[in-house]
Amino acid sequence: MTLLEIKHLNIEFHDHLIPETVVFDLNLQMEEGEIVGIVGESGSGKTMTALAVAGLLPRHGMKKTGEILFDSRNLLFCDRKVLRTYQGREIAMVFQEPMTSLNPVKKIGWQVEESLKIHTDLSEEERYSRVVQVLQDVELKNPEEIYHKYPHELSGGMRQRVMIAAAIVCNPRLLIADEITTALDVTIQDQIIKLLLKINKATKMGILFISHDLSLIRRICNRVAVMKDGYLVEEGLTDQIYQNPIQEYTKRLIAAVPKCEKISLEEEEV
Repeated sequence: MTLLEIKHLNIEFHDHLIPETVVFDLNLQMEEGEIVGIVGESGSGKTMTALAVAGLLPRHGMKKTGEILFDSRNLLFCDRKVLRTYQGREIAMVFQEPMTSLNPVKKIGWQVEESLKIHTDLSEEERYSRVVQVLQDVELKNPEEIYHKYPHELSGGMRQRVMIAAAIVCNPRLLIADEITTALDVTIQDQIIKLLLKINKATKMGILFISHDLSLIRRICNRVAVMKDGYLVEEGLTDQIYQNPIQEYTKRLIAAVPKCEKISLEEEEV
């Protein structure tokens, strides 16, 4: 079943003397429970596409056309009040640097619990239990203690796990992960990738994984879309794209990264 369908998406900014188009006529489809990667260099339009899906593009100083269909509703132009009912509950996003996303003066529990306050009628006790459970689900040790800590008391990897917990606390159907491993060292990157795979397998949550790192894309994604200068230049099953790329740009991207085998959860459990 189709989870997300992007049709003829164009994004043009008008905040300079000369309008700048950052996404050109993008078409992309995503099925329920699928992990789809969007890969490209800085300025390729991948993050702008993710922000459009999440409903986080600015309302002024830009022009956008096309459709972003979720539950047959075009989120690109729906009323702001309607859009808020999807944000956090049905569609959630995790950003690259958690320290800029987390409020430094609020405790972790308060921040993870925020979506539950907005989208559910759970009692205070029920919200606490849910937050502790989801902190445990993202493999944070001593979740009851983490609940009462501030962001600066946690490591970078722990803060990123908190952001993932905050994103999945309402069990959204789509999780958008925008360069979420870039600021982490290789060992923590590996742990976060395995965590996302675990979440996907356990909940069938669709994941739109944005990255400039093709080796990470290959390890986690079922399908991959390659973007360059705002255009979708190639799209298909990840293994097919890696083994038999068609476009010269994709060939250059693949040639520039070391070989990396795809992660198997079964292998990790051995």
